[in-house]
Amino acid sequence: MTEDDLKQARILIIDDEVANLCLLQSVLNRTGFLNHTSISDSRRALEQILESQPDLVLLDLNMPHLSGFDVMQRMRAALPPDVYLPVLVLTAELTPEIKRRSLAAGATDLLQKPFDMSEVLMRIRNLVNTRLLHLELQKHNALLEHRVSERTEELSRALAELKQTQQQIVQQERLRAFGEMAGGIVHDFNNSLMSIIGYSDLLLHDPAMLDDRETTLDYLKTLNTAGRDAAQVISRLRDFYRSREIADVFAPFDLNEVIEESASLTQPKWKTQALASGRTISVELDLEKLPLISGNSSELREVITNLIFNAVDAMPEGGTITLRSRRDGDDALLEIADTGTGMTDAVRNRCLEPFFSTKGDKGTGLGLSMVFGIIKRHNGTLDIESTLDRGTTFSIRLPAAEPCDGAIENTAKLDRSLRVLVVDDDTVPRVVMAKYLAADGHHVSTATSGDEAMAKLMEGDFDLLLTDQTMAGMTGLQLAAAVKQLGGGQPVILMTGSSETASIVEQNADVNAVLRKPIPQQRLRQALCQVLQTVAAEA
Repeated sequence: MTEDDLKQARILIIDDEVANLCLLQSVLNRTGFLNHTSISDSRRALEQILESQPDLVLLDLNMPHLSGFDVMQRMRAALPPDVYLPVLVLTAELTPEIKRRSLAAGATDLLQKPFDMSEVLMRIRNLVNTRLLHLELQKHNALLEHRVSERTEELSRALAELKQTQQQIVQQERLRAFGEMAGGIVHDFNNSLMSIIGYSDLLLHDPAMLDDRETTLDYLKTLNTAGRDAAQVISRLRDFYRSREIADVFAPFDLNEVIEESASLTQPKWKTQALASGRTISVELDLEKLPLISGNSSELREVITNLIFNAVDAMPEGGTITLRSRRDGDDALLEIADTGTGMTDAVRNRCLEPFFSTKGDKGTGLGLSMVFGIIKRHNGTLDIESTLDRGTTFSIRLPAAEPCDGAIENTAKLDRSLRVLVVDDDTVPRVVMAKYLAADGHHVSTATSGDEAMAKLMEGDFDLLLTDQTMAGMTGLQLAAAVKQLGGGQPVILMTGSSETASIVEQNADVNAVLRKPIPQQRLRQALCQVLQTVAAEA
């Protein structure tokens, strides 16, 4: 701050005594403060302050019309709160009460009349200097705010560009992952189709095999298992792109049966393909009686299948895969051990990460992360022990199923016959569901549309409606709403092949249960038991 800057300050003198005005003007002129204005009518004070925007106000207290206190009160009310305008009060009576009132009204400093001119000048210089420093600070703050605003805009633009780039990267990664996943899905689906086509061809081309009841039942069981696995492959594909879905329906099952089925289904990999490449791999089963597990048997079969495939890949010279089951209290323990190459600690610590793979182009890095996700959904744990050149053991612990009330056990059937109306515009699922129900002794009628179903509902008496969701003319939900309006009280089970069942269950009171296609016979039985139990409990 230079001396010239101080001398250029605007000073306003307010005093009703002309002699005082002349004295102060003379002092300011002699000391170089030439930019000053004086008024003797305090009523014009606020107008003059707003017009001239002074850097300092010299203010008398005792004036007619408006006192110095009144002037300061109006001035503070009119000026913005961030404006620093120093006020030097000049008064002949400087009592403690006057000091308190002046400072409370907004005075910056006080000086008693008659005053020493040198003291007046020193106080003026100090107050003007403070005012100019405050203005400089405001200027810097304004410049800083402008720069911050500019920088904020730049950061906002950069953030928007980053989000756009991230979205593009995520989309590209999803597409890449989808492409990688598709290879595995095609492989798994083809394996299921191979079982279905192969075993059905054997039965169709050699009808005499049907006389061998045990072999035929074994083939049919394999066909059924392969079909369920194919359905699970489709479900995995749907899980990849759906945003939300209802929780999988868990049911009790025997884990040892799933282990045996997995060993059988993977035999082409660990035996046939291995022998073709010059390797000899054997699979040994060491199974103890286990408690029933509550979960999705197809998903657990997928877990075991993936771990067997990994074990085969980890034994380039051949070896042994051991599937071992044990009971530990209320938990079931499953171990899949191989005598392969093993893993380093670094690889073992990362092997469950999505897209982490040591197989190069031959691996997607999704298998073990999928395994881990399935086990977590089953409230289980997964431990990995591995030693280089000695092999790897995956240990899975799963909780036993909760005791059930007997209504939805694997062999559960209703103890009475129902009158059921099955509605589906597709022939195959309509016929299959009708045969399911007829095989359990229920009386079944069918309809190919919502309108036909409504006509049959008004003509006949039905205990339950089983309808598809996606139909021309009237959807399953619309049919369910119409049935509720009829007041018959029939529960409604909705069948769907889409991924919208979560919102249906949560938001639609007209539907009592939802079944996702394809629907096994046992799942239909369970749904009938559950729905009728719920309806009876609410009655």
